[in-house]
Amino acid sequence: MPPELIIHLLSNHRQPHRVELPQPLTLRAIATLIQQSLPPQQADISVQLDADLRELQAQGEVLAGTGNRFCMAPPVVVAESETNLTGILFRGDRAYLRLAHQALETGQPSVKQSLRPRINGFHRTKERLRNVGIRLLTAGSSVDHLPLPELPQPVMLQGCESPNPFQAATWTDPICQYVPRLGTQQFERWVPITQAALHDLALLKLPTGEWLWFEADQFYELTPDTALLAMFQLDHGANVPPSLPWDDAPGRLNLQGISLPSSYAQLLWRLSEPDADSPRTRLFATANRPIAREALLRLGCILV
Repeated sequence: MPPELIIHLLSNHRQPHRVELPQPLTLRAIATLIQQSLPPQQADISVQLDADLRELQAQGEVLAGTGNRFCMAPPVVVAESETNLTGILFRGDRAYLRLAHQALETGQPSVKQSLRPRINGFHRTKERLRNVGIRLLTAGSSVDHLPLPELPQPVMLQGCESPNPFQAATWTDPICQYVPRLGTQQFERWVPITQAALHDLALLKLPTGEWLWFEADQFYELTPDTALLAMFQLDHGANVPPSLPWDDAPGRLNLQGISLPSSYAQLLWRLSEPDADSPRTRLFATANRPIAREALLRLGCILV
């Protein structure tokens, strides 16, 4: 699925009464709209579309919410550092891309994501962008702002009650529970579960992609980030942290088969380049490797 097609579609759907904000769309709605713009196909594109949306989320282009809904991420411009503003990159809601070019007086075509500002100074650039609703970030930001793994807290669960999924529908595929086990990778820790085998403090995933938390005989719907932070906390509690293949000398990190909270994924993507053979393998320059390692250790991963 061409990522440009997904980005164009999501950037052009705006909230009716607040056009400055993008309109969240369900996975099914996005799939329907995309299929309408493509030649007739027999195959269901939902599975590939979901993977493409998750990849765009990791890149900081898309946000994922409850109900399997997606929308464009807030617009940001990413610089290598405060002293290096050459070739800064635009990410997120494309409705703001033209404004970024105008604010920075680039003189470039307004569809270019790599911006060459004609104004000087980090703080001046940041102020110009802030005035049009765009944030300026640096790739080398500290990891201190990244959320720590944790189980869903009561304040997060208020108003998120969900019907019992074992009674609410008949699923073609099973409902799965996240069960940390020694000698398994993250994607292998999802196992089919029945209601009779369900225990308290369980993280569930429905066949439709939604995440649920089961606690005190009640089901709660979670956002993807809340669910992913809970996954890593469950790993920590079971003392079986996920391992990631990390080749330090070339700075190669293999992320195949693992899902990261969006703030972690976006930091790692900003600090790295994709491997030519696999976009899920990231290549880190020497200066960025300590930051990447620190972020992954903060999340509880083991680098092997």
